[in-house]
Amino acid sequence: MNSQEETEEHSFADIFSEDEAEYNFLLSKPVCFVIFGKPGVGKTTLAHQIAQTWKCIRVEALPVLEEQIARETESGVMLQSILLSGQSIPEELIIKLMLEKLNSLQVSHFGYVITELPTLSEDTMTTLQQIELIKNLNLKPDIIINIKCPDYDLYQRISGQRQHGGTGYIYRRDQWDPEVIENRRKRRKEAQKEGKVEEEGEEEEEQEEEEAFIAEMQMVAEILQHIVQRPEDYLENIENIVKLYKEIILHPLEEVMAEHNSQYLIELDGNKPPEELFMTVMDRLKYLNLKRAAVLTKLQSTEEEITDIMENDELFRTLASYKLIAPRYRWQRSRWGRTCPVTLKEGNIFPGLPDFSVSFLGKIYCLSSEEALKTFLLNPRPYLLPPMPAPPFKVFIFGPQSSGKTTLCHLLAENYKGKVIDYATFVQPRFDKALETLVKDTIAEATETAIKAVRERLFIKLQAKKQAQSTLRILEREFEKKEYDKFPLEESQSSFDEGAFTHEPPKDGSLEDKEDKKSSENVFDDQSSKTGKDDTLEDSIEDVTAEHPEVLSMIEETVKMTKDMNFEQPYEKHAEILEEIIKEVAEENMNRFSGAPKFGGWILDNCPVIKELWIVLVEKGIIPDLVICLSDTEKNGKYLLNRLYLENKTEVDSKILERLLDDLQKKKKEEEATRKATEEALRREADQRLLEEMSEKSKGKHRFTS
Repeated sequence: MNSQEETEEHSFADIFSEDEAEYNFLLSKPVCFVIFGKPGVGKTTLAHQIAQTWKCIRVEALPVLEEQIARETESGVMLQSILLSGQSIPEELIIKLMLEKLNSLQVSHFGYVITELPTLSEDTMTTLQQIELIKNLNLKPDIIINIKCPDYDLYQRISGQRQHGGTGYIYRRDQWDPEVIENRRKRRKEAQKEGKVEEEGEEEEEQEEEEAFIAEMQMVAEILQHIVQRPEDYLENIENIVKLYKEIILHPLEEVMAEHNSQYLIELDGNKPPEELFMTVMDRLKYLNLKRAAVLTKLQSTEEEITDIMENDELFRTLASYKLIAPRYRWQRSRWGRTCPVTLKEGNIFPGLPDFSVSFLGKIYCLSSEEALKTFLLNPRPYLLPPMPAPPFKVFIFGPQSSGKTTLCHLLAENYKGKVIDYATFVQPRFDKALETLVKDTIAEATETAIKAVRERLFIKLQAKKQAQSTLRILEREFEKKEYDKFPLEESQSSFDEGAFTHEPPKDGSLEDKEDKKSSENVFDDQSSKTGKDDTLEDSIEDVTAEHPEVLSMIEETVKMTKDMNFEQPYEKHAEILEEIIKEVAEENMNRFSGAPKFGGWILDNCPVIKELWIVLVEKGIIPDLVICLSDTEKNGKYLLNRLYLENKTEVDSKILERLLDDLQKKKKEEEATRKATEEALRREADQRLLEEMSEKSKGKHRFTS
């Protein structure tokens, strides 16, 4: 009953909230246009006017190619090289670039208007394939505009076109032909004479018209010196093109228009002026209940400077009054506040800058950089659709043991559909494994180095030994040679003394032959020793392995050092491992819910509170959006201590009981020791007393005897 009364009271209230209206608009499809007609009928002129008024994107070959060349993209550089070489651009490449533009983010927000599909050329795609291409676009055309014009009128219009050689501007016949201009003036005068009675001020009007006509004729005379007729405007060429259009394209287009909703099919008379055609289209669109694309407005003022240090409230008050679309209408603050929507969608929270502020759907948005601003201006819809603004969910939680941080981690991860990264479970084992790998690599490297050193030492030792052996052999040969030189002289003297005529003297050549033989043998021995040396050394080196005693003794110190071995920068390694784990988690959680930020979706637990580690994390950009520190400051942490006791009650009670028993035993031992000491003292006192009594008795006996 109350709800009915409220409805009656607010019968004119909007039942839709502002957020729902904005959400419906962001999900809505932009209006897309396709203009059909014979070549030269005025499709491009009408498309240009619609794009300017309706804020949609004109997707034609020339603007697309110019954009690619201006942006210096890979395709733009290739187009530039093709044009500079004097070649024509392949039709396949043109269609490819037009399709990329039709599927771009900018077109998906603003919509499009196309006029050049299907084309007359069928080198790359047939007409039917081009029509199917239009039907299968992600954004299908909503409005089809068909411009009709009789062939004769079209021939006369196009053949009368002239192009200015300097500016490239195309003039119609009624703009450059003096005869046509004179006839138009005469018709105007006759119409005025028929429709009006002569008045007093008419002479002045006629004089003004005459002056305007003279100025117009002077301009025409100047134009006539620079205009030329293009080859495609020759009458025979126009007739051939129109004939080809009728044979190839007209019939398939008629089928497309017959299948399209007649409510969204606009047919125009091509004989009318372009301004009249445009007004006809705008009038039809008003009754179709179609919305134009929402335009983004840059909120920048040259009169007042805005600094980055301004408070948020002051900044938004200043921006709200910039470029108002109506009196007393101010831009409102969005739910993003000063946070950049583009970086938030990627999973990073960056504050926006005043210089990159824009308004969209009546709200203010601050972008963090020029690149983010360009991206947002192309298509803001993906960054504003729900669940945005959603936090990236990058959280660190610190706290003492049993403070509830692990439970809080899992509750937050469940609520935000993230994943808990337990430092002790994920990071530390990988660090230990990396350290173990480092130790193994160090030992392996030390072993290899030791084997090389032992082989080199053996090589040097064997080489020295071989050198000594060769030197000894040379000395032996020299000694033998000297002994041999002495022996023939003594023998010859004895033989001469005994009788020179009985024996023939030795020939001089025999000594030379022997010396040559010995020298050749020495050379052979040296060569054989050199060739055998390498084989011997190789055989000895092959025996050196990791189990060699000398190798084991050399790596023994390295093995001892690896027990306490660590990375040169261990916290750097911790940060690298944590970064790898965060990337893996981000890839796993990329689709944790629809529209989730690209990065984020993790919460770190049990991270050690070390200053050096935190510095490295900041340097690597592993910075959480939120840091939660749990502590118990009331009553000196009594609640937390009580929780710790309850969790470890058995262990704590056993240790307390053990301590009490130890104290009791110590007390008993102390009491026993005290008792024994007391008894010992009493015993000593009794013995002393007894001794004193015995001495007194002995003294008394001595007196008695004396």
